[in-house]
Amino acid sequence: MKINHIINASKQVLSRRNYLILFIALIFIILAVFISIPVFLIPVNSLLFQLTVFTTKDYILLTILSVLTSLIIVMQIFSYKQAKLYSSGRTAIGGGSAIVAALFGTASCSACLAAVFGFLGIGTVLFLVEYQWFIVGIAILIMLVSLYFTSLKLNGVCDSCKK
Repeated sequence: MKINHIINASKQVLSRRNYLILFIALIFIILAVFISIPVFLIPVNSLLFQLTVFTTKDYILLTILSVLTSLIIVMQIFSYKQAKLYSSGRTAIGGGSAIVAALFGTASCSACLAAVFGFLGIGTVLFLVEYQWFIVGIAILIMLVSLYFTSLKLNGVCDSCKK
């Protein structure tokens, strides 16, 4: 995967002021949603308590997820407006990955993760706690692949996207 494709497409999209503003606004909105997930899903949890539970690593991870998700959304909107052909499959995969990764990223303690995924059973929750960062890493990788394919389309490299 050539990172240059993603960088060039990102520059192309974010060089337009309205897309840059949308990108920045979406980062904050998505970050707020990611932080709010455990606040609303865990009984007697408050925003202040949740903010104290997060570590620096959690904040960095949530920021990365927010930036990637925002970039995917903005690039897909730009692509849609350019080609008038919406590719919902890649957006759904990238966006879904961001949501799943956010759930694991925001559940920084075992009690939080157990409350969020309590309907899955104790064995599944223990598995998810054990492999939390591995799953988040896979979700980030899927988001990068989504960005890569969208970048190919925006850069005009993808032959099947030109149709």
